[in-house]
Amino acid sequence: MSTPSIPSSQIAELLDWDETSSQEHFDAMGRLLGSLSAPEEVIALARAWWADPDERVQALGFDLLAVQALDFRWHVPSLIEAADALPLDRAHKHVRAAAAHALAIICDDERVLFPLLRFADDPEAGIRWQVARGIPVGLDPLPEDAVQVLLVLMRDPDAEVRDWATMMLGSRAENDAQEIRDAFVERLNDPGENTAGEAAIALAIRRDPRILPTLKRMLALPDVGNLYVEAAAELGDPDLLPLLQKLKADGWQDDNEPRPQVLDQALQACASRPTSLA
Repeated sequence: MSTPSIPSSQIAELLDWDETSSQEHFDAMGRLLGSLSAPEEVIALARAWWADPDERVQALGFDLLAVQALDFRWHVPSLIEAADALPLDRAHKHVRAAAAHALAIICDDERVLFPLLRFADDPEAGIRWQVARGIPVGLDPLPEDAVQVLLVLMRDPDAEVRDWATMMLGSRAENDAQEIRDAFVERLNDPGENTAGEAAIALAIRRDPRILPTLKRMLALPDVGNLYVEAAAELGDPDLLPLLQKLKADGWQDDNEPRPQVLDQALQACASRPTSLA
């Protein structure tokens, strides 16, 4: 199949965007995708763009596939082939970012895992974030290579990277070793509030007794964040019951809480477990 012909003026418009206009950019890419008649046309256009000498156009090839990544899977082999072919030490950051994004947005296809892990050492924090947040949800437990990458990203200089890496590894209860637990303990004092809270949940899921003093300290605060209440629900330790009851009596409710029932779940879990980890 021949490569679709895209007017130079349209390509110029697709290239004219930045972080503040990313939604408009991907909306435009989606409209372009919708104008193509067959998957073969989409792949042909992406390949043509990947071969272009302009790195901004190369990035468009990945953006084209990213806009439909949640709806189709026929493009995954071609995407992986192109991402794997990138020389990461020479590819422009725009191309690396577009490739990592296109892989990371495919949230439930385990084939993208190892191609995505290649980007974990990238000097750009935004690209490392794509790795942390793009771990396929269906992979549980994670293979050891992915565990080791996430352990490194949990110590990343960027708070968002640490947050997502901690959450992605923390939610996999079967990935449980002393090294992993110690890494979560290290994150309990993370300056990023969400990272520390995700670490608390991870330790509670694994019923590590080292989380109990932290939960007692945090649940004593009237404005404790919802993640620590969720950790209390996961731990289900009766020693936390008086603190949770006080929060209930005082009308605790995190304004940003997406799960308003979490306090009641924590109360039920701590009331139903007969013994403490202490």
